[in-house]
Amino acid sequence: MNSKLKIQPANFVIVICGPSASGKTSTAINLANKINGEIISADSRQVYRYLDIGTNKEGVFSKERNCRIASNIPQHLTDIINPDEFFDAGKFVELAKEKICEIINNGKVPIIVGGTGLYIKALTEGLAPAPPRDNELRSQLNAIVETHGLKPLYEELKKVDADLAEKNRQNPQRLIRSVEVLRLCGKSPSQLSKENKPSQKGLFIKFALKTNRDILYKKINNRTDEMLKQGLIDETKKVIAMGYTKGSAGLKTIGYKESVLFLDGELTLSQTAELIKTKTRNYAKRQLTWFAKDNTINWIDPSLSTSQQISQIIITANKKLP
Repeated sequence: MNSKLKIQPANFVIVICGPSASGKTSTAINLANKINGEIISADSRQVYRYLDIGTNKEGVFSKERNCRIASNIPQHLTDIINPDEFFDAGKFVELAKEKICEIINNGKVPIIVGGTGLYIKALTEGLAPAPPRDNELRSQLNAIVETHGLKPLYEELKKVDADLAEKNRQNPQRLIRSVEVLRLCGKSPSQLSKENKPSQKGLFIKFALKTNRDILYKKINNRTDEMLKQGLIDETKKVIAMGYTKGSAGLKTIGYKESVLFLDGELTLSQTAELIKTKTRNYAKRQLTWFAKDNTINWIDPSLSTSQQISQIIITANKKLP
């Protein structure tokens, strides 16, 4: 059995994706140790500084390396923006491409790891051009949401792109951005993508761990309990004390939004835990649906030992390399 991965000189990247709590990062760290790799996070929440417990970050941040280090493996694109800053798939692609080149130039293998399907799709398949953020229009849309909730924007998007509207129905940031693009271009982001889909140079080989939904949900529930024990609510309180508002983008994500409600006295601790579990399970369900539609993913049996999983990834990658 050939367990040594051939290092290609240009644009060779391994992708390990999947839903929350599926074991992606652990697998990636073990793989990186085996093949001299470095990790690039494709997680829309781990980009935020100070939000560590609720985003389940691995390792500690190294100022010298300007990235997180877990089990001696560098993990890039974590802790790169403040909780009140804006970040999207376009910015992720820009930064990920820079890191890919840097890692390859250092003679190592880039390993993209994460569950944000849109980021991975944009990087591996290309990102269709879309108008830049319009601050005046964005303020108008935010005001609509604050006054009337998400329904008006959902109904507006549904008229031209029912699938995208349904997909983003519970995601305020993406729903607002989709309507923003629609108003600026007269077309939804997915319509723009279909019409003008740029080619993406480079070789990406995707993997994901097959996941039993009941087992996954149990892991999510247990991880939520552990996050609360580790101090998720105190972490949220600390970030607010630093001067970030409760409406900051990072604090509106799963785990932090519910912790804010607890701090405001709107939820009990048990209600907070249950709401985080429910929302995380729902998010994981959407992730499973997203990745199940990707026929380029190579699925790994989670019942295999870690060493067997790594061997399977390496053998499959070797077969696909030119």
